[in-house]
Amino acid sequence: MAAEATHLDLAAGIAAAARQAGQDDPIVRGADVRTGTVTAVGATAGTVDVGVIRARRLESYQNPVVGDQILLVQSGNGNWWAAGRPASASAPIGLPRYAYKANHTDRASTTTLADDPELTMQLDANAVYAVEFHLHYAATDVARIKTAWTVPASASGNRSAVGPDQGVILSSTSSGGAGRWGVHNFPTLCIYGTRDSATSQCAALEEATVITATGGTCALQWAQNTSSATATRMAQGSWMRATRIA
Repeated sequence: MAAEATHLDLAAGIAAAARQAGQDDPIVRGADVRTGTVTAVGATAGTVDVGVIRARRLESYQNPVVGDQILLVQSGNGNWWAAGRPASASAPIGLPRYAYKANHTDRASTTTLADDPELTMQLDANAVYAVEFHLHYAATDVARIKTAWTVPASASGNRSAVGPDQGVILSSTSSGGAGRWGVHNFPTLCIYGTRDSATSQCAALEEATVITATGGTCALQWAQNTSSATATRMAQGSWMRATRIA
């Protein structure tokens, strides 16, 4: 009986050792998926460390920082890959979000700035965004159009404004004319030239790096520069892009 017990103990020991070897050997174990916290970022090798694990970043995993909670994938031969950050309530870094105007918005007899109903997004707190507004608009020279930005409270940065200079009337057959190239504070009024038409459109581009302290709305404000019964239009096809970059 003692010999039989010894054989059983030996068999159990061998089975346990085999199980442990299989768990430790990636070739036996196969692929593995887990999460972890980045403890170090490789300077040039495109790697991150999660404790003792060094993983190669996928191209989609940009701007890694220590403290990132990431998804790790191990291949059957033991190599580790850092797939990136799991989705969260915050905007993912490097992934642009878009808003666009599916229909015209016309405003007449008003010089009071108001957020465009579609060119608007919510920005996260303690973040950095690259924000762009690509504008198609129409206005008479009497009314013109003026813009400013709504940004979250305490946000810092400056915006550029590129388009026809105020007072410029573009002809219906020419895209030329004097332009504006200024960089301004978010609430500074920017007044654009027009084609002196309620329907013939001009283009303008405004962009900024927006650094937030608190979360809130980022939107294009606009109105007529001079009140007129002939409406000023922010046209269908205008669009906004906001990309969190830090």
